[in-house]
Amino acid sequence: MALALPFLVLFVRGLPHFPSTGRDLDVILFSLVLAGLGTLLTLFLALTLAVLGLAGRVVGGWEALLLLGYLVPPFVTGMGLLFSLGALGVRIQGVPGILLAWTLHYAPLAYLLLKPQVGLALGLLATARVHGATGIRSLKAFLPPLFPPLLVAGGTLYLALLGNFGVPAVLGLPERVYVLPTLAYARLLSPVAQDPLGEAAALGLWLALLALPAVLLARSALLEARKPLLPPPKPLYRLLFALYALTALALVLLGLLREALQNPYTGRWDPAFTQALGLPLVQKGLRNSLLLALGATGLLLLLALALRPSPRLLKGIRGVLDIHYLLPGTLLGVSLILLLAPTPLYGTPWLLLLAYLLHFAALALRALEGGPAVEGAVLAGRVHGLSPGRAWWRLGYPLLLPSLYAGVFLIFPLAFSEITLSALLYAPGAETVGVAVLSALNGGLYREASALGLVLMALAALALLGRPR
Repeated sequence: MALALPFLVLFVRGLPHFPSTGRDLDVILFSLVLAGLGTLLTLFLALTLAVLGLAGRVVGGWEALLLLGYLVPPFVTGMGLLFSLGALGVRIQGVPGILLAWTLHYAPLAYLLLKPQVGLALGLLATARVHGATGIRSLKAFLPPLFPPLLVAGGTLYLALLGNFGVPAVLGLPERVYVLPTLAYARLLSPVAQDPLGEAAALGLWLALLALPAVLLARSALLEARKPLLPPPKPLYRLLFALYALTALALVLLGLLREALQNPYTGRWDPAFTQALGLPLVQKGLRNSLLLALGATGLLLLLALALRPSPRLLKGIRGVLDIHYLLPGTLLGVSLILLLAPTPLYGTPWLLLLAYLLHFAALALRALEGGPAVEGAVLAGRVHGLSPGRAWWRLGYPLLLPSLYAGVFLIFPLAFSEITLSALLYAPGAETVGVAVLSALNGGLYREASALGLVLMALAALALLGRPR
């Protein structure tokens, strides 16, 4: 009940202002349509990549290169596309840029969700062709196994796009293109709003209403797929997969490199890292983000380790905390403001730490829950005279170290570069590196913002070290 308290406060505070949101109906419908269209585009691209990857037997480096695109913060993806395509004379601010950034950024996530069932479907397709089924008849073997994972992946993507703040902030706000998260942020900071918190809470209720159906889909379990019997590998498909992975990365990376390393006036080599790291706001942001990410990662994994000996309790708590991760971060941010604004926590880094703990807890619990089954080893220790605590300390926890290692490299980069909660909850002196990057970008310090974007990309690449082999 306590974990759901922020959302209950949001409901109570926003309900009186809910009728007045009729004036924002255009933004509400626009957010719904834009998230839906982005979901369809991303699903199509991810399904294509899954077919290419499985049919071409893509493993290792090329797949890791694709996954890097998802580990890079979304707003960095938006910045990279802005500068890369801008150098070619292509203006992408507004709806086209938002859709392109969303599709490139979230396609790797959908690829991971779809890959197991696509493998099964390709195996069934090969079997159907062996038995003489061709054309449309063969598709009857390929498509039905994909419907459940497509619904799950679609629900997950829709939630991510509906609540995404970074990309619309970079590519939408300069063109006055608003979605619900950026509109709630603008209302919260509006100097003319009669009740900024109430209006932001009412928009948060709309976010919750639009997200609720997809939450049920995203929480569904994917069907487990046995190792498929695939046709012989096709080198051309592997080449196409690699070409996409390189192109997607280049579209983000090259613009940032050009902006950060080349002086726009002289055209000479002039890295902007020193200037970027010398900005007081950046120094504060890096320090705060480092401490927050380390604190959140350490506390959450310790919690997961403490709960791991009780699988039923872990699963129950994780089921509740899943909501905090699946629902848009704007909801959690506004809810915590409403709940804790009268307390000493408000305006301090401790509020951000609490938000990070709630938002990323499900990832930590899943990292340990999805680890190897160690109960057999613990039971063997008990049989040989060890107490429950010593059995877990000497046998159970050492076997979970790879999962713990993967959890560190998953949670730390995401927490370090988090922007949605940070933009809503920070106060002077408690800025994060994400806030510093957006501030530099909005202040016209494009070179410094690009240099920081490259730093965040390098940190994201470290997360691949924790990727299960």
